[in-house]
Amino acid sequence: MNRPLFFLICLVVLSGCRTGRINFSPDKTYDPDVLKKDLNILTGALEAHHPGLYWYQSKEDWKKQVNLAITALNQPLSEPEFRKILRPLVASIRCGHTSIRASKQWQRYSDTLPIKKLFPISVKCWADTMLVLGSLEPKDSILIRGAQILSINGDPPRTLYEKLFPYVFGDGFNETHKYQLLSGWGSFGNYYRQFVDTTSTLRMEVLDSLGNRHSITRTLYTPVKDTTKRAPAPLLTKKQKRARRLEGVRSLLIDRSDKQALLRINSFGQGSKLRKFFRQGFNLLKKTGVSDLIIDVRNNGGGRVGNSTALTRYLVNRPFKIADSLYAVRRASCYGRYIQNNLGIQLSLPFLTRKNKNFYHFGYFERHALTPKRKKHFSGSVYVLTGGNSFSATTLFVNSIKEQENVTVIGEETGGGAYGNSAWMIPDLTLPHTGVRMRLPLFRMVMNKNLPNNGRGIEPEVEIGPTVESVRRNYDNKMLKASHLILKNRRKGS
Repeated sequence: MNRPLFFLICLVVLSGCRTGRINFSPDKTYDPDVLKKDLNILTGALEAHHPGLYWYQSKEDWKKQVNLAITALNQPLSEPEFRKILRPLVASIRCGHTSIRASKQWQRYSDTLPIKKLFPISVKCWADTMLVLGSLEPKDSILIRGAQILSINGDPPRTLYEKLFPYVFGDGFNETHKYQLLSGWGSFGNYYRQFVDTTSTLRMEVLDSLGNRHSITRTLYTPVKDTTKRAPAPLLTKKQKRARRLEGVRSLLIDRSDKQALLRINSFGQGSKLRKFFRQGFNLLKKTGVSDLIIDVRNNGGGRVGNSTALTRYLVNRPFKIADSLYAVRRASCYGRYIQNNLGIQLSLPFLTRKNKNFYHFGYFERHALTPKRKKHFSGSVYVLTGGNSFSATTLFVNSIKEQENVTVIGEETGGGAYGNSAWMIPDLTLPHTGVRMRLPLFRMVMNKNLPNNGRGIEPEVEIGPTVESVRRNYDNKMLKASHLILKNRRKGS
């Protein structure tokens, strides 16, 4: 092929790609028959492959959820409207690794949209309580940090949570993870506007820190372009940017005089050179003679199992397995054309799994025991801080060390299940007509077969949750509790 012809073909192909993006219409609707075809593919793939579909619901309950979704598809719907119907159906599985995502076209489109209206406040959510963390309107004298929201448009916090929870994905019957997802900057407002009320007017009952009750009305916040002149931010080198990014993932602070340290791990994902960090960090702990180590995994949503087990080996005092069982329901699939990387999955499974009764077991991880590190092993007192965002591979880490005498788990129930989860090999399933995507786990992992599968996370030995006072005064009560226990245990040992 000559070069002019080659460049002409490339130009035609690229032009076609640009045209496809330009022709995308966010207002496009799909007929009910088309939506039901996509729904049938989604439910069929789940029934064929999902290893935990009936962990927390019966087949009859699942069929009821499916019928509710079918009944709701009675008129043309846009993609967001279709996703709104799919979310409660998929969330009913109670698997935090199974979720609905926008189509790639919709995602690209939404990424280009300017921000027009924002929910005016961010909140901290738990139990029947909702507290303001901050307001986008700096002159608001009522909606300040610690103000308690008693109701929004007539709904008290408990009612709001009951309306939102069916749209939030999580493991089992755990609620700490759902509260965490709703808390923080922008989260609650996004869920509220999508799934509860799209109105621009918010009538709120608020209780301030002095016990005074206020009935106020606020509207959605319109971002204003910042015209103030500020000194330009200093330019960072690539090395500095990388160091800052890595520090956001993992950090180690050592108090040499007090012989204690704080290790924060916010992700077990790849790209952060965690194994090297652990090797160097535990070497430093040994050299400095640290006797008490706080490990903060409250914001660790998981990642690579190899990274979580690498950390475990520096702390565990006995050989351990990643899981008691790890298996898939089936290898072959009539839904393969819709499953991401299906060819690679189908080629690898016969080498990785062996059939045992009705399932295909990943026998290596069921049999292989990992041993503690000999060099740089930490045998001092360990205090692990957990919360609703402690998920997936983080629960593997906590589960492996929590029974040791030198380990104390402090905080809240983990968002990830204590018994197990469906979190190994998770391709996307793309529905052919709407392009809506779903994460589809293929393996079931049982971490501890001796525990009841009651849908709960790993419970802390010392339970410390948020309080009105800790939010208002903005202090970390879990970290303070760990420091208090260190002092208490040292006095006992002296």
